[in-house]
This record gives sequence, C-alpha cells and structure tokens, in this order.
Amino acid sequence: MDSFESFDQIMCIDKQHLFLQKMGGKEIDLRSHHQHISSIELHLGVPQVLRGQFNIARNMALYSFFFYSLGSEVQLKAYSVIQHALRIKANKPGLMLRQLLTLANERNWLMDSGFRHLQDPDQSNSYCWSLVRIMPQQRNESAHGVPPLVWDCIGHIERCADLVNQLFCRPRKAD
Repeated sequence: MDSFESFDQIMCIDKQHLFLQKMGGKEIDLRSHHQHISSIELHLGVPQVLRGQFNIARNMALYSFFFYSLGSEVQLKAYSVIQHALRIKANKPGLMLRQLLTLANERNWLMDSGFRHLQDPDQSNSYCWSLVRIMPQQRNESAHGVPPLVWDCIGHIERCADLVNQLFCRPRKAD
C-alpha cells in the first residue's frame, strides 16, 4: 500500500524505482529521466489544447521519479489525450475510444510505421488494428479500479505522441 510521503522523502527517488533497478538493471536518474521525457513531443500541427494536456501527462511522468505510482495515472492520462485527439480529428465528440480507433484505421490515419517502438512495422497495420481491442480494454481497467503495474510510463507517453502526431498535419517549414 502506498503511504503519504514524509517531508524529507518528497525529493528522493521512489524506492520502487530502486527495487526495479535491482531486478531489471536499468538505472534511472532524474536528469536522464527528464531528458528522455522532454524529447517526446507533439508537433506544432497538433491543436494547442491537446499539446497542453499532453504536457500534463509528461509532467506526471516526470514526477513519477519521486512517486512511482503516478505511472498508472500517466497511462490513463495518455489514453485521455488520445481519445480527445481522435474526437477532434473525427469531429465526432460522441464516439467512444473503440469506435474512434476503428474509424482512424478505416480512414488510414494511423500507420504501424508511425510508432517508434515497432522494430519491423507491418504494412497491413496489424499493430494499429490491435489497438481497437487492446487500448479501450486497458483504459477501462485502469479507469475502473484495476490500476496496472506500469514498469515504464515513458513508453505510454511515446505511444501517445506517436499516435496523436499521425492524426494532424505537420506545419510546413518556413523557407
């Protein structure tokens, strides 16, 4: 069970990260944690309202350094940003996440090649189509009392950015 942090502990790395470092060998320090998160961005063609909400998710991911349990909330916030972006793109505020993801796939707004974590993107977009089933299920479990153990919330931020960036045109560079 998580407990309320004592004042002298609020600026220290969460002990859960130290435990995971021992298990997985992946060290984490605040500077590299910040640098990694700051490198994940939405391009300027994404509506400002979404970029603002995405920055809230990035800040939550940053502060998970001090409070590991924020990771599951970062995941939930990322799903919220994705759903909001899909609603804006589709101009259909009443559609739910599964319907929006289906629409995005049918209209070819999403491509496997647009996701940085895929080593060998599939031309039939099997990953994007799998999101129709997986993402609403994970979001619902997280939102309704089954918080997941999130090893690396930064991955959720990356996938959120990759998906949202595909929905909106990048502005042309000035000559």
